[in-house]
Amino acid sequence: MLSENRQNCSRAAGPKLPKLKTARLILFILVSTLLLISTEREPARAQGQYTSAAFTDSAASKLLSQVAEGLQGHSPRKMLSTFDLSRMTGGPVFKEQITAFFSQYDTIRVHFKLVEVTGNVAVVDAEMEETPRSALTAPQHKNMELRFTAEKVASGWKFVDVQPRTFFN
Repeated sequence: MLSENRQNCSRAAGPKLPKLKTARLILFILVSTLLLISTEREPARAQGQYTSAAFTDSAASKLLSQVAEGLQGHSPRKMLSTFDLSRMTGGPVFKEQITAFFSQYDTIRVHFKLVEVTGNVAVVDAEMEETPRSALTAPQHKNMELRFTAEKVASGWKFVDVQPRTFFN
């Protein structure tokens, strides 16, 4: 009778999983929970990395590198992608100026040295050597201090002004 009661109790409690299957199920639930927690936290870390509230030397350097790559790669599109032309005073005129600038020169070499970032302004020592399309004209060399003003946009930071703009003539 005692053995019958034990069998009835175990049947009433439901089917028992073997210990190995139970351990695998618990492990699966634990790993799934940990993965879910880690994937929820990761975007928050990544967003904080790229959309800092302050315009930093790092953000300025990244944008200046893109400007330099665009100039040296003779790619007005890449160079202008660092600017938010819609927020820039005279943005369409600046775009035309850059397009005309690229059409005048075969090669462009540029070196930017970030001097300081104050607020949302990056002060840069800029040097540029341009080789005109005309073989009769010697390469031109410019050296000037530029001020790039940046604003935060949804994707990070963009330049909204550069002064003096005559550097790109």
